[in-house]
Amino acid sequence: MNVTALNQQLKTIYEPYLAHLYSQEWPADVSAPLLMHVFEDWARMQRKVLFVGQETHGWNYLATGPTVETLQNMYSSFDLGKHADYGDGKKPRYLRSPFWNFCRSCFHRLNSDPGVERKTSGFLWTNISKFDSNSTTPHPDLQERNRPGFELLKQELAISQPDVVVFLTGTKYDSWLDQLFMLERESILGDGLLSVLHDSTGLLPRLSFQTKHPRTLSMQKKYYVVLNKIVERSLG
Repeated sequence: MNVTALNQQLKTIYEPYLAHLYSQEWPADVSAPLLMHVFEDWARMQRKVLFVGQETHGWNYLATGPTVETLQNMYSSFDLGKHADYGDGKKPRYLRSPFWNFCRSCFHRLNSDPGVERKTSGFLWTNISKFDSNSTTPHPDLQERNRPGFELLKQELAISQPDVVVFLTGTKYDSWLDQLFMLERESILGDGLLSVLHDSTGLLPRLSFQTKHPRTLSMQKKYYVVLNKIVERSLG
């Protein structure tokens, strides 16, 4: 697997998307879009895991006019939450939120080969909504205007070819997921805790899961129940 080629393919799909965004007027609080960069470690992972979140909690601003290269470099520098720079003059931080701890633990337990650690940059992260608004969920009108951003997920999947996809989205974006993939949900844990997703588009791998945001799982004391079940189903 040629990681350089994957990043070039991503750049090719991101350029027209960013041009589309710049062709319109957006509120000043709309963030720049989250554009992936594939790390070298991705190529050597036994099980390639992609985590799909909801939206960013602040990610520069679209109004600053960043290029695709700038945004992919931002993703690379952020390094999956290990080097978060908030531009406040403080040293970049290693994020230990439930979201990032869940991603690292799940990834590591699915790739326990020698030399692979929790801090290894061997997984990928993207969001169903490519931008946020005022560091939270964009209004439905903004989401509709950003329809090409939602469609972008399908191309990201086709390029990165993950073995396991984990949607940490809860139900907030279900209407978009259903439109994109025409899903059937097989409940594994009740109360919306965990489902296996079966799509009719063929874009999602067989091991595709949907669960709640890890912060919610922690509050409901279901964090490890869900994590263990994803690992069990993926390794079984």
